[in-house]
Amino acid sequence: MTARAIGTICGAALGFLIGAGTGIVGGPFGAMAGVLVFTTGGAIWGFSAGPDLARQINRWRSK
Repeated sequence: MTARAIGTICGAALGFLIGAGTGIVGGPFGAMAGVLVFTTGGAIWGFSAGPDLARQINRWRSK
């Protein structure tokens, strides 16, 4: 569960950094601030990728 929490935070931070420079993003639901879109997407990505990344890092460190 810790890996998911860390992954979510890191993914959201990465999405925030990417979205900060995009301005307004248009889509099927209208125009939204890019920061909101990319932060949400990054958090979802981090939630699913966190455990996989933690497992890979542990494998790499054990060699």
